[in-house]
Amino acid sequence: MRTMYDALTARNILKKDRRPVLVAGYIDRIRLAPWTDADWELFPDALKVRIAKKASTDDGHVLDVEPGDARPEEAPGWAAMRRGSGFAHPVVYCNRSTWPKVKAAFADQDVEPPLYWIATATGRREIPPGAIAAQYLLDVAPGIDVSVVADFWPGVDGPSPAPLATEPGVEFMERITVTPPNAGSNTVRLTLSGSAGAAIVVRPRINRDGVAKPMWVGNIFAWGSDKVGVGHNPKSDPDYDDRLISHRRFTLPGALWADLEYSAAEPFDIDIVG
Repeated sequence: MRTMYDALTARNILKKDRRPVLVAGYIDRIRLAPWTDADWELFPDALKVRIAKKASTDDGHVLDVEPGDARPEEAPGWAAMRRGSGFAHPVVYCNRSTWPKVKAAFADQDVEPPLYWIATATGRREIPPGAIAAQYLLDVAPGIDVSVVADFWPGVDGPSPAPLATEPGVEFMERITVTPPNAGSNTVRLTLSGSAGAAIVVRPRINRDGVAKPMWVGNIFAWGSDKVGVGHNPKSDPDYDDRLISHRRFTLPGALWADLEYSAAEPFDIDIVG
């Protein structure tokens, strides 16, 4: 899981983290001014999440549903408008107590549910089931909020199911479907390119609510030419979280094949990138 910062004043984020992975800012005005182009340019290396306050704004990744901004009953219309404009993965931000009202509005208006970014304010880096992100720290000095975000956010990281290839010359090779023989620990062997950009993307099946049943990825033993190990086993990282609730990429440069240990209750997909 990843960390995202949002703030009314963009520069406050830099006082906390000079190279944030994800930042979120406002794109329209109700009372306070939105971020300027110069604000967004403060974060050249970050993924940028654009938040709309008004349900009439046909832009952004996220609609802010809270007092003074959009109302729960306005969220389905905004999501439908964004999908009609070509954005396939609209997100609604709301707090935990408002969430049932937003869900009910989508059901009542017969609109496909969005992804959810939930304000929990628990102080714990946990994403509630059914959400893609959780704002777990509020009003942290010098004036920022902190969220934990899934490893893959459709529409922000890229349109699913596009391959997550970023290195020059790296391209999608194939997608395989793994059907677990049981819910215990199993292994699947993967054939890779052996290139410097070799990688795999493990993709749990995400449902209409933007959430997947948890699965687990353990050791990944990868080999190059002459059966020489290439390293990059994620289990060697003491902070590695083996529980997946969204897509995750594992880079295995130089690997020709790999054995991936997993535990899953239902089929999942693996993209081979090289």
